[in-house]
Amino acid sequence: MFSNEEEKLMKYNQNLEQLALNEDKLNEAIEAGFRKAQFDKKKRKKWWLNAAVVAALFFIFFTSIRVSPAFANYIAEIPGMEKIVELIRHDKGIMTAIEHDYYEPIEVSEKKNGMEVVIDGAIVDEHGLVLFYTINSEKKQTEIMMENVVLKNMKGEEVKYGSHSFGTPHYSEKGEKTFNGTIEYFFENPFAERELQLEIELKGDTYNLPFTLKGEIKAKKTYAINQTVTIEGQKIHLVEATVYPLRVGVHVKLDPNNTKKLLEFEDLRLVDGNGETWSKIKNGITKNVLSGDEWLIYLQSNYFKEPEELYLAFNKIQALDKEDSSLVIDTEKEEIIEQPKGNKLRDLTVSTNEIRVNLYTEKEFPYGLFNEVVNGEGKKIDIDSSFWSGYRDEGYAAIGVQIPHLKSQPNPLTLELSFFPEWIYGEEKIRIK
Repeated sequence: MFSNEEEKLMKYNQNLEQLALNEDKLNEAIEAGFRKAQFDKKKRKKWWLNAAVVAALFFIFFTSIRVSPAFANYIAEIPGMEKIVELIRHDKGIMTAIEHDYYEPIEVSEKKNGMEVVIDGAIVDEHGLVLFYTINSEKKQTEIMMENVVLKNMKGEEVKYGSHSFGTPHYSEKGEKTFNGTIEYFFENPFAERELQLEIELKGDTYNLPFTLKGEIKAKKTYAINQTVTIEGQKIHLVEATVYPLRVGVHVKLDPNNTKKLLEFEDLRLVDGNGETWSKIKNGITKNVLSGDEWLIYLQSNYFKEPEELYLAFNKIQALDKEDSSLVIDTEKEEIIEQPKGNKLRDLTVSTNEIRVNLYTEKEFPYGLFNEVVNGEGKKIDIDSSFWSGYRDEGYAAIGVQIPHLKSQPNPLTLELSFFPEWIYGEEKIRIK
């Protein structure tokens, strides 16, 4: 498609990725916004976002990285696609999928009480579905938020999924009549449904949008790796990389005999022989924990590229000594009993349903810290939501969790750390093709 534009688009993509690599702090902030999503266990792995944090992060992102006029003009030639330029420029995989005609227009809508919801189109692969939507309003709106999104088959049964996100709440200080976004589903098993309906709650009304996926589904590509690397004494076994049009899943096994608990591969990336890079997913689920020592880490997709050489590279991993990888507190005394070395966590406060602590760092560390809480009887406690206040001039960020019936939980409480500002470093570049 548009073959005379391919060279121009390739140069555009390379320039965009180079810019992204020079904006590490920004990328970390964007990823952190999504990692700090709230988690509803009743809906399996349904994620939504802390509105204030994510709105601020997206403002920074969209005012810092400009879409090339050439690419904007190119995408505008495709009917309906000019509306989603803002939504795809952060993801090279989605951009190249659209460039290669791997976008399916849908254009189904329903209108109620002056509000219209439109499913513009979709990108689908064997394990993922991304829906692009538009919300139109007869009156200007300063805030639009979808309260619930449910994907069903035509029998009315909810489709089982592994993870689900439906983007940020939409805000406009001056008020707007049109808002665009994406809804993402990723499935643990191959996704076979083609006759579907999407149910959305918006402003007190329920919208039901039936649609059919008719496009060809591209098959996955798998690169066997089966190599073990060692960074600062910690062994990491790289099993394989599976490439889908929407993302790449890198299967990683950590040696259970490692002395450190590895938390986050900050800069895991694919690199081709020319230096073009596909980095981690920036606006969705970045990792699936198969077990404590076995992960799938998700990268942007290079599916529509066929480089002669392809490498998996990383240099920086968040890590803590295993015996030093949690925060233990007494909620009655409001005291920290144990924490990682360095005394970075201070100023603990406990209210009716909230635990709050300040993280002191020399530089901003835009991550939420906690993903699991265990009470004094060894029982896991449900987390209603988590938050991160943003870095303050005083050198700290307020971080915390909200827990129902917190005061009735037996002490001490153990908050397992999923991110922390301690790292191990290496120079790893493994050829996979």
